[in-house]
Amino acid sequence: MKKRLNFLVGFAFGVALVMATGAAASAAIQATLSNHPVCVNGKYVDIQGYLIAGHNYYQLRDLGTLLGFNVYWDNDARCVQIETDKPYTGTAPQKMESDKTVSQPESVTPADVDAMKQDIVDRTNALRKENGVAALRVNDKLMQAAQIRADEMAASSVYSHTRPDGRRNISVTDCPYVGENIHRIADWALQGKSVSEVAVWSWNLSSGHRDNLLEQNYAEIGVGLARGVNDNGEACWYCVQLFLWNGYSVSWVDAPTAK
Repeated sequence: MKKRLNFLVGFAFGVALVMATGAAASAAIQATLSNHPVCVNGKYVDIQGYLIAGHNYYQLRDLGTLLGFNVYWDNDARCVQIETDKPYTGTAPQKMESDKTVSQPESVTPADVDAMKQDIVDRTNALRKENGVAALRVNDKLMQAAQIRADEMAASSVYSHTRPDGRRNISVTDCPYVGENIHRIADWALQGKSVSEVAVWSWNLSSGHRDNLLEQNYAEIGVGLARGVNDNGEACWYCVQLFLWNGYSVSWVDAPTAK
């Protein structure tokens, strides 16, 4: 974003003033209207600020209007979304049902996807070797189940360990002793790196996912990859790892489910 305010800004999606009475009043946040002038590219602009504890705060939606970026509340993701390359509207972009699935990039073939899956297995086993943990064996049923999980998330845009129909992720097989790692990677987030590299790198940074990567009682693995869109309608990869506890087997794999 080329434009910028010429002083330190406290960003806030909205300003919430805490009102209190009695003994709690002393702990309430005190806010007054700020009279500090604001310049953008050398010109004074009209924007309402709030002075709280010696700092100036401005509503993020006002800054979006002023500086030309979009900001809105994403109810599905339960977070504030900022799009620096789009003008301010204050509303989330409409997602059409026809946009739920995205084709493979022209340069990616089914053989390439298979190679990406194997690379995820190889990177996982390399990480296990570095930490003195035995390598995982590829299990064909787990590969099938992991692909089902990736496909159903991509088709529904439901990014969750809970399946689109509300059942637990382990219902994808007939074995309850299966662990799962999932990741959703937008194309722009790859930054020139491979999907497998970003997926394993990201899982390794998260304690819960890393626990699955390095669990010594897991013996077999399956990987699934599918193209879809995220909550912003951006093309992405849905990545799934399934891990099978040592001594157990999978003999049945469920079909994909929908909402």
